[in-house]
Parts: sequence; structure tokens; C-alpha cells
Amino acid sequence: MSDRVVRRDLNLLAAGLALSTAGDSAALVALLLRLQPHGSGWVAGLLAAELIPFVVLAPLTGRIVDRFETRAVLLVALAGQAVLCVPLAYATALLPTIALFAGVTALSAFVRPATSALVPAITGEGDAQSGYSRLATGTGLGWIAGPAAGGLLTGAFGPGTAILVDAATFAVLTLACSAVRARRHPAAAPPDGKRAAGGMRLIFGDRLLRTALLGSAIAISSGVIDNVAAPFRFVGQLGASDSGYGLYLTLWGLGALIGAQIVPRVRLSSATLLALGNLLIGAGIAGIGLAPSLLLAYVASTAGGIGNGVVNVAQNALISTRTPPAQHGRAFAASGAVIQTAIGLGTAAASPLVVLLHADGAMLCAGLLTCATALVALLLNPRNPA
Repeated sequence: MSDRVVRRDLNLLAAGLALSTAGDSAALVALLLRLQPHGSGWVAGLLAAELIPFVVLAPLTGRIVDRFETRAVLLVALAGQAVLCVPLAYATALLPTIALFAGVTALSAFVRPATSALVPAITGEGDAQSGYSRLATGTGLGWIAGPAAGGLLTGAFGPGTAILVDAATFAVLTLACSAVRARRHPAAAPPDGKRAAGGMRLIFGDRLLRTALLGSAIAISSGVIDNVAAPFRFVGQLGASDSGYGLYLTLWGLGALIGAQIVPRVRLSSATLLALGNLLIGAGIAGIGLAPSLLLAYVASTAGGIGNGVVNVAQNALISTRTPPAQHGRAFAASGAVIQTAIGLGTAAASPLVVLLHADGAMLCAGLLTCATALVALLLNPRNPA
């Protein structure tokens, strides 16, 4: 495809993802606010419904993304999310709310690997890194705007309105993807009749991918601990106001946008960038735990966010280059399952750690563990990795 068509396709996807990610995060805020008065058990159930489908459905989603034309899979999943969000907006009973939200998440388990697998089909394998950078920028903008929009919409009009807005963003993203010209068709079956390797085998059968993804999983678990500990750290220990805590979230998000732009502009391998990004995340989290003042905590937050942005792009690029193009769906679905498992483990560990070590100690330990894992990954990288 021409450069103009490549840029057009990437811009369509990035803009659609920015809008849809903002809608997703706004809807999640609305649902959390809807369920919070009914107790922590229902909130935990909602968070479980956000994580479990990615893990349970990973083998199925990867096979489907690789077996059918990828853009078609993406369109069906996005349209399904738009449809399911409508009854979710009007649901009042708690159990149907959880079930419908799990359905939306289950469809998202198809969207993420399909989007990741489609990028090399748009850019070509050699330029996939710049494509992932463009998409990470759109997603980052959505995550910055979405939570604030969710709180404002829920406060002004109720949670149903925020969820209907999410349905509209899915519809817009469906239209954007329908205008994408690139196609990723399934590969022909091998003549010897052998089955394609499963996603987990692709990831963990490659030493470089295995080391890199496990390092990222630890960094993400630590990031979840950071999310839980941060309100106690910023407000309770450093004396920040509510808006000061919000500034921390904004700075982390802005850092992630900066980090996403760095990856295509430096001449380092994706594996090295991934380890360095995780090292920066760990340093940022530990820095927040050690910071004697709000200003230094904000600096550490920005640094951690930059590392987060580098990781988002470098990880996708590494998976793309280390796995066969015909099996990208399986590989991205498997990596998503690993990451969602890491989020679940970090969520389970966060509260006990904060109680045991206080917010600063929990963040320091989480950050140092991430740094140590990243350094090990750097040392284990081969001399000429992908």
C-alpha cells in the first residue's frame, strides 16, 4: 500500500481507539459508581468480569483471529460491543449488570489481538513499531480523557448515560475500521496437516519472548500495586488534595504518550527497549515511594509513565517480530491473557502489602522488584535480539 493509505488506515484506527478507550474507561467509572453502594463484593465481581474473559477465552480468540479475515473479526466484535452496551446502560439488577459487562469484555478479548495483528498488515512487518506507536498514542489519549468524562457524565446524568456514550464510541470505531483498506487474510493450511502452535507455546517457547513477557507481567503487577497504594501515598502521606492526586494520574498518562513516541525514534531493539521501559516503570514506582515531597513524586510519576509508554509499543513490536505472521492472533491473545493474569495477581496482593508495609513501603518494594526483573531481562537478552 502507498504511504498515504498506510497513514490513513493508522490514523483511522488510532482515532477510533482514542474515542473507544475514552468511552470504555468512562463506562467503567460509571459502573463502579453504580455498584459501589452495594458493597465491595459486587465491585470485585465487576473487576473480575473485566479480567477473566481475556484469560479464559485466549485460546479461542487467537484461533479465530488467525482463521478468519482479521478486519472482519474486528468489525463483528466491535458491533457486538455497541449492541451489548445498550441493555447494559438500562440494567438495574446487579447480576445482569455483571453478566452484560462480562459479555462486552469477552468481545474485547477478540478486539485487542485483532487490532494488534492487523497493524503489520497495514504497515508491513518492518514498520510495525511505528504503527504500534501511533495506536498507543490514541489509546493513551483515551485513557487520559475517559475517567474524567465518566465521572462528569455519571454525576450529571447518571451511569446509564456514560454507558450509552460508550456504545456510541463502539459504533464510531466500527465505522472507522470499516473504512480501513488493509486486509489480513488467514494463511493456507500447511500441506503436512500439522496444527499451528498455540499462543502460549509461541510465547513461552521463545526464550527472548518468555523473558520479556514475564518481566512485563511483573512490572504490570507492580503497577497495579501502585494504583492501589497511590491514593494513600499522595493524599495520606504527601498531603496532596484530590486534584493533586488527579495530577499524578494525568502526569503518568502524559508520560505514557511521550514514551510511545520514543520507541520508533531510537536505534535499540524492541527487547532492549522493553526491558528499559520496565526498568523506568520500576524506578518511577519506587521513586514515588521514596519521594520526600510532592514535586519529586510527580517527577517520578512522569518517569514511570514514560516507561509505561515505551513498554506498550515495544512489547507489541517484539511479539510481532518474534512470531509467525499467520499466528499473530494466537500470540497476541496469549500475551493478553498473561498480562490480565498479572493484573489480577497485583490486585490481590495490593491491599495486604499496603496494610503490611504502608503505601510508601509497598510502592518501594514493588518498584525495586520491577527494576530487578528488568535488569535480569537486559542481562539475558542475546546480542542481536529482535
